[in-house]
Amino acid sequence: MEARDKRILDKIRSEAHLALGFVKGIEYNAFLQNELTKRAVTQTLANISELVRILSDDVKSQYNCVPWAAIRKTRNVIVHEYDDVDYTIIWDVSTVHLPNTVSEINAIETGLGSELFGVNEQKANYNMILKAIEEADENGE
Repeated sequence: MEARDKRILDKIRSEAHLALGFVKGIEYNAFLQNELTKRAVTQTLANISELVRILSDDVKSQYNCVPWAAIRKTRNVIVHEYDDVDYTIIWDVSTVHLPNTVSEINAIETGLGSELFGVNEQKANYNMILKAIEEADENGE
């Protein structure tokens, strides 16, 4: 793996740890009531998405068990729907899917690749969330 890709994966992991730290120890309702936390997590997810954009296609294709395209789409939803972000989805991504993404990046860097249990389910779940976002947007919700 190229040194550039390793640096990008490190930055993704670092951003993910920031987001996980923002939601650590708080409940969903407290998250919804805290504008600072919601915005911090949302921006951090957008940062991760942007980092995925510049990750090489070689890494994305070699480790295609990670839902790279879905992660990338997250930024577009956040940026283009900033006035109507569904924070339930932000919560789900940051508390359910992000820890799995960190585990997968750790596995990639240690040479295990996609041998983690449940990675394909993570990809399917992430894509399901993004489909729900797109459908809600089309229906004006």
